[in-house]
Amino acid sequence: MYILFHSWSVNPRDRRFLFDVAVNIATYIPLGMSGWLAIRRFTSPLLAMLSPVVFGALLSGTLEMVQLFTPHRVCSAVDLVTNTLGASAGVLAGFAFTRITDIPLAGPGFRLRDRSAVALLFCWVSFLLFPLFPDLRLYVWRAKFAAFIHAPPISPVPILLNAAEWFAVGRLLFAAVARSPFGWLTALLLLVPVEFGIVNHSPLPADVEGAVLAVLLFRWFGRGPSSDRLAGITLLLGLTLSGLAPFHFAGSPTAFLWIPFGGFLSGQWQDAVSTLLGKLFQYGGSIWLLHRGGLSIRRATVLVAVVLAGIEVLQTRIPGHVAEVTDPLLALLLGFAFHVPGAGPRVSAIMSPPPRSAMPVLRKPPARE
Repeated sequence: MYILFHSWSVNPRDRRFLFDVAVNIATYIPLGMSGWLAIRRFTSPLLAMLSPVVFGALLSGTLEMVQLFTPHRVCSAVDLVTNTLGASAGVLAGFAFTRITDIPLAGPGFRLRDRSAVALLFCWVSFLLFPLFPDLRLYVWRAKFAAFIHAPPISPVPILLNAAEWFAVGRLLFAAVARSPFGWLTALLLLVPVEFGIVNHSPLPADVEGAVLAVLLFRWFGRGPSSDRLAGITLLLGLTLSGLAPFHFAGSPTAFLWIPFGGFLSGQWQDAVSTLLGKLFQYGGSIWLLHRGGLSIRRATVLVAVVLAGIEVLQTRIPGHVAEVTDPLLALLLGFAFHVPGAGPRVSAIMSPPPRSAMPVLRKPPARE
């Protein structure tokens, strides 16, 4: 323990040190969040917040002490502190999650939430922030800002796709019983500039323009009875146009890849996971919106899968695209997951008591003579 508390020899100017700090914090965030969500049902709020942090500190301290007996590893009090900060950040993330979804501590009210909406929201946020590693290199930041400035100011197809995605997020927040969905959707706009500091992320003007446009549309049309159906059609249209861009068809077709997820497995894992998360949100969100708009899960799944299959077939004649069977198969898998009893999207996510005028009037029976 003495060695652990006296191992502070670090160089704050070393970029590797900053990278290790970010990794240590990110690693313990799931621990703190899971601990808060699990313990808060059985104890006081203060103890529920402190317990995951204390457990994370004990776990980190134990691992650091074990490294004293492991070759090529160094015991560091800095790792202990950063891991504890990560557990604390996880507790705050869990608290924010419960505030967004308004999940009760106990009782049947949890069944009123749309768990598919919450899962799709996590896919979307993870897609924007994965791999959660900050990029602190100044020349990379300058390159990202230069690409942002010199990008085309108006790109209709990316703007349409981004607006449809952000509008879908607003509907997901509404179905997840978020408190003030418009307020949370507006606050989530901060994720766009945050992407500049994330590895392998480079926002473009279309990302900002589409997000702002969606927030404005959601403010005025986000609670309409036909908003889900129109949002689902718009999202599917955006995916179609994005998959067919730049609309230059070649004479001879390229090969169609029949190996599922071959493109994911052949690329770098960070890009593959980020792309998979984005497609899970896009395809799952399309099925979810179309179902909420009136279609059955089966019909919505078949519609999305057929559209994606058509896009892949056309991509065999579009330069710069790789046509494969992964996307329609992924839509079918998502539809199957939604079709599981209790896991699919709920058409009515919020149950409210009937109006007073619709409630039966109990009359006192007449007295017997």
